[in-house]
Amino acid sequence: MTQNIVAEARPLTAFPKGSKVTIHSFCAGGKARCRLCAMGLTPGTSVELGSNGSGPCRVKVRGADVVLGRGLADKILAKLM
Repeated sequence: MTQNIVAEARPLTAFPKGSKVTIHSFCAGGKARCRLCAMGLTPGTSVELGSNGSGPCRVKVRGADVVLGRGLADKILAKLM
Protein backbone atom coordinates (compact mmCIF):
# COMPACT_ATOMS: atom_id res chain seq x y z
CA MET A 1 0.00 0.00 0.00
CA THR A 2 1.47 3.37 -1.05
CA GLN A 3 0.82 6.54 0.89
CA ASN A 4 0.57 9.80 -0.97
CA ILE A 5 2.21 12.39 1.29
CA VAL A 6 1.13 15.92 0.46
CA ALA A 7 3.26 18.73 1.83
CA GLU A 8 1.12 21.21 3.71
CA ALA A 9 1.70 24.92 3.46
CA ARG A 10 3.52 26.34 6.51
CA PRO A 11 4.68 29.84 7.42
CA LEU A 12 7.99 30.82 5.85
CA THR A 13 9.52 31.11 9.33
CA ALA A 14 8.89 27.38 9.94
CA PHE A 15 11.53 26.29 7.40
CA PRO A 16 15.25 25.98 8.21
CA LYS A 17 18.04 27.99 6.59
CA GLY A 18 18.85 26.81 3.07
CA SER A 19 15.36 25.46 2.34
CA LYS A 20 14.02 25.92 -1.16
CA VAL A 21 10.28 26.53 -1.06
CA THR A 22 7.46 27.68 -3.29
CA ILE A 23 5.13 30.39 -2.08
CA HIS A 24 1.64 28.95 -1.79
CA SER A 25 -0.48 31.82 -0.45
CA PHE A 26 -0.64 34.68 2.02
CA CYS A 27 -2.41 34.87 5.35
CA ALA A 28 -2.48 38.67 5.36
CA GLY A 29 -4.57 41.73 4.66
CA GLY A 30 -4.57 43.86 1.52
CA LYS A 31 -1.68 46.17 2.43
CA ALA A 32 0.64 43.30 3.36
CA ARG A 33 -0.27 41.42 0.17
CA CYS A 34 0.47 44.46 -1.96
CA ARG A 35 3.81 44.96 -0.23
CA LEU A 36 4.81 41.32 -0.67
CA CYS A 37 3.80 41.29 -4.34
CA ALA A 38 5.73 44.52 -4.95
CA MET A 39 8.85 42.76 -3.61
CA GLY A 40 8.35 39.90 -6.08
CA LEU A 41 6.97 37.47 -3.51
CA THR A 42 3.93 36.16 -5.37
CA PRO A 43 2.18 32.77 -5.14
CA GLY A 44 3.99 30.19 -7.26
CA THR A 45 7.39 31.88 -6.89
CA SER A 46 10.36 29.83 -5.71
CA VAL A 47 12.47 31.26 -2.90
CA GLU A 48 15.52 30.10 -0.95
CA LEU A 49 15.88 30.93 2.73
CA GLY A 50 19.23 32.55 3.45
CA SER A 51 18.78 33.00 7.18
CA ASN A 52 15.89 32.26 9.45
CA GLY A 53 16.96 32.64 13.05
CA SER A 54 15.37 34.68 15.77
CA GLY A 55 15.74 37.96 13.85
CA PRO A 56 14.73 39.00 10.35
CA CYS A 57 14.19 36.39 7.63
CA ARG A 58 16.44 36.72 4.54
CA VAL A 59 15.20 35.13 1.32
CA LYS A 60 16.55 34.99 -2.22
CA VAL A 61 13.79 35.63 -4.74
CA ARG A 62 14.13 36.27 -8.49
CA GLY A 63 17.89 36.78 -8.09
CA ALA A 64 17.60 39.39 -5.32
CA ASP A 65 18.07 39.16 -1.56
CA VAL A 66 15.06 40.38 0.41
CA VAL A 67 15.00 40.80 4.18
CA LEU A 68 11.60 40.47 5.87
CA GLY A 69 10.61 41.11 9.45
CA ARG A 70 9.35 38.04 11.31
CA GLY A 71 5.79 39.33 11.35
CA LEU A 72 5.61 39.72 7.58
CA ALA A 73 7.47 36.43 6.97
CA ASP A 74 4.90 34.63 9.18
CA LYS A 75 2.15 35.71 6.79
CA ILE A 76 3.73 33.89 3.82
CA LEU A 77 2.60 30.27 3.50
CA ALA A 78 4.97 28.05 1.53
CA LYS A 79 5.62 24.41 0.59
CA LEU A 80 8.91 22.58 0.11
CA MET A 81 9.91 22.15 -3.52
